[in-house]
Order: sequence, then structure tokens, then C-alpha cells
Amino acid sequence: MNIGSGDEKSLDFDINILPILDILSVLICFLLLTAVWVQIGSLDTRQAIGDNSVAGAKNPPSLWITVNPKGSVQLSLRDLPNAKNHEEEIKATGKAINWSVLEQKLQALRSKFPDLKTGVVRPEAQASYGDVIRIMDKLKQAQFEGVGLSPLG
Repeated sequence: MNIGSGDEKSLDFDINILPILDILSVLICFLLLTAVWVQIGSLDTRQAIGDNSVAGAKNPPSLWITVNPKGSVQLSLRDLPNAKNHEEEIKATGKAINWSVLEQKLQALRSKFPDLKTGVVRPEAQASYGDVIRIMDKLKQAQFEGVGLSPLG
């Protein structure tokens, strides 16, 4: 037996961890971006008020907003005993919705009828998606608790 002879292979070697660090840095960036991206936008919507006759419940007082693709907006109150057939139209400014008038009307309706807490947006077929979302945002800002969307009127 030759112990300590020079023919043995050395067991010392270096591990190159640079590729592993590259992969980890990419994965960490990816996870951080996806965690932020998942929470960017959330909008709490409920189903539009439908037929509650099965449950025997009454529909809550609600404001229905019909969005016209030309920029005009129709406001109508439903199921509110104090305001029978209250409807009004906000004319467009050019081809855009008159946002300042809409905001004033929402605040006035909310202060005049404190029981009015539900708003339903009814866009017509060619209405702008951005306008619909902005109207829902205006309803939330006016402290309407239930904001819903009723597709195709």
C-alpha cells in the first residue's frame, strides 16, 4: 500500500454559484412584480338589482345611470317613495360626458335622499368602457355603498 503517494486526485474544488445567483435574482424580481401586479386594480361590483320576488324582499332605493355612447347620461331614481319618476338627463359637452355636472348631481341626489345608497350603471352597447368605470368611480366617491353594472340595459 502506498499511503501518501502523489497519485491520488485532489478532493478540493470550487463551485461556481454565479449561475444560481443569476436565476435567483430573476425569480425574485419576477415574484415582486407579480405580487404588485395582482393588487393593482380591484373594483368591488355586485350583480345588478334583479327580481327579488322569490325572496319576497323589496328592491332598495337605487339610482340608475344610463350611459349613451354620444356622451349624454340619463339619471333615474327607482324604488324611492319620495321621488316618483325622477329622471333627468345630463347633456354631453362635445362628445364627452360632462363630469362636473354629473358629480354635482350625484352629490345633490345623495344629500337630498339619504336612503339612496345603491347605484347601477347601464351602458348602451357602444358606450366607452373608460366612461363606465369612471362613472362607477364617481358613484363610489359620492358614497354610494352598492355600485353595480347592468349590461345591455
